[in-house]
Amino acid sequence: MARWKPQALGFMVDQPDAFRKGLSIAARIGVELVAALIVGGGLGYLADSYFSSSPFGIVIGVFLGMSAGLLNVYRTASRL
Repeated sequence: MARWKPQALGFMVDQPDAFRKGLSIAARIGVELVAALIVGGGLGYLADSYFSSSPFGIVIGVFLGMSAGLLNVYRTASRL
C-alpha cells in the first residue's frame, strides 16, 4: 500500500509566507479577545445569579474579561 506524502500537495508544504503568518496572528488575537469576553461575561452572569445582583456581576465580568483579553493581545504583540 502506498503511503501518502504531504509533498503531493505542494502548495501546503512550503514555509508559510508573511500573509499567512499575519493572518494566523490576527485570528489568534481575535479568538483570544472573544474568548476572554465570553468567559468574563459568563462568570459575571454566574455571579449575578448566585448573589442576585442583577447588572453588576456581568458588567464587572465583561470589564475583567476585556482587560484580560487586552493583556493577552499586548503579550502577543510584544513577542513579535
